[in-house]
Amino acid sequence: MSKSLFSTENIQAFATAWYIALDNHAATPELTRLLSDDTKLIFPEKTLPTLSDFIAWYAGGTYTDGEKAPGVINIFFDESHNVVSIDVVSGDENSDSVDVKVVVAWQASWFVPPATKPKRTSMDATQAWTLVPSDKNEFGIVISSYNAVAEPFKYAPGFARL
Repeated sequence: MSKSLFSTENIQAFATAWYIALDNHAATPELTRLLSDDTKLIFPEKTLPTLSDFIAWYAGGTYTDGEKAPGVINIFFDESHNVVSIDVVSGDENSDSVDVKVVVAWQASWFVPPATKPKRTSMDATQAWTLVPSDKNEFGIVISSYNAVAEPFKYAPGFARL
C-alpha cells in the first residue's frame, strides 16, 4: 500500500472531490466511485446500510426496506459545501484504514410547496468517516463508513433548520 493514501493532502483532496460532486449534483457513478461496495452511511433522515440505499437516497428510488426515496438532488439546490477541517482520529499513513473527523460548512436551499419562497440553511456539520484503500478512483481510497450527524448541527442564526 502506498504511504500517500492516507496523507493529509490526499484525504483533503478526496473530501473536496466528494463535496464538489454533491454540490454539482454529479451523476451517481461519480459519487459511488468514492464509496466502498459495503459502505454504511448515516444521515439525519435515514441510515443507509447498502450502496444501493445510497443511490436511492441520492438520486431517488426505493430503499432496500421498500420505502420510497425522493432523492436529495431533487430536494436541495444551490448547495455549497466547504471543508472547515479534517482531523485523523485513528490510524495513520501505514494503517489499513483511517477514521477522520470532517467539519464541513454547508449551505443549501429547498422549496416546500405551497410556500412562495425557498428555505435556506447554513450550518457546520461534524461528520465521522472511515476511509479504506480502493482502486475505484484516482485517490486510492473510499468511504466505508459515513456519519453525517456525528455531532449536532451548528446552525447559523436566522437560517432554516432541517
